[in-house]
Amino acid sequence: MAQITHTLLHPIAIDKKLPGSDEIETEELKPAGFVVTMRRPKAKDIRAFDKHGDAEIAATIELIVACSNLGTIEAENLDADDFGELGNLLAASARGGPKTGGSA
Repeated sequence: MAQITHTLLHPIAIDKKLPGSDEIETEELKPAGFVVTMRRPKAKDIRAFDKHGDAEIAATIELIVACSNLGTIEAENLDADDFGELGNLLAASARGGPKTGGSA
């Protein structure tokens, strides 16, 4: 099965409040330049859209987690540019199947 890759444009980072302080520390989970490897989604992965209804962002995050080398926290903290690119790559790879026929 062919792998699809995307090189992160921005680091994946989370902000953490230090205990007993108002100071915020940023923890980098993945650096810019990290290569995200994804596989083509399967029908069972796309069911995330059924489960989340109109919440397309939540479904896309679940799909990215299911089809990539990113964990949930990493996918939830993707920069908007990288999130959009990964979503577009998954959508494009899902369209590659056979046609089911025209509408009635």
